[in-house]
Amino acid sequence: MTLPHTRITRTLASLKDKGPHVTINIRMIPPTDIERGVLDGRLHVGIVPDLKILSGLDYHPLYEETSKLYCSDTHPLFTMADQTFSKAKLKEFDAVLPAYAQTPEIKAQHQPLTASATATDREGIAFLILTGRYIGFLPDHVAERWIRDGRMRAILPEQCHYITQFSAITRKGARANLILETFLKELEKT
Repeated sequence: MTLPHTRITRTLASLKDKGPHVTINIRMIPPTDIERGVLDGRLHVGIVPDLKILSGLDYHPLYEETSKLYCSDTHPLFTMADQTFSKAKLKEFDAVLPAYAQTPEIKAQHQPLTASATATDREGIAFLILTGRYIGFLPDHVAERWIRDGRMRAILPEQCHYITQFSAITRKGARANLILETFLKELEKT
């Protein structure tokens, strides 16, 4: 919901315009549950980060998001100029790490941090960063409102960042489904 581009929102609006009687059910569940649901046919389509490519799924690229390392306005790093310390200094501070799958590239960004908390979602990571006791990675679009309010800032953004690709996934060889086909065509148009 915090993404500046609204491909999925526009696609869902177009699908509803084309089929006013179509029922849409949205679930917010972990990526592995989405992949399983699409593979076993419980879900028609899912949106997941491209962390690992599964052979039974088709991937339809959607967008990329950039994540940076953040601290809150009550954290000691907030007032320190980035030029006054190196990435090695980050080890001195407690960090919140995601408790969900990550690519090796993303794990490498977390390696120099002192993991003293985990969170299963971005909101949990943001909550802990906002305590002023932790640093952690958040997508820019998630952190943006707190940056705007002066409550968060990126730490060493040139060094501490990564990009995640997101895709819509569907099951390979699934039975033809007019609603799903229409959704995917509309998604391509956006």
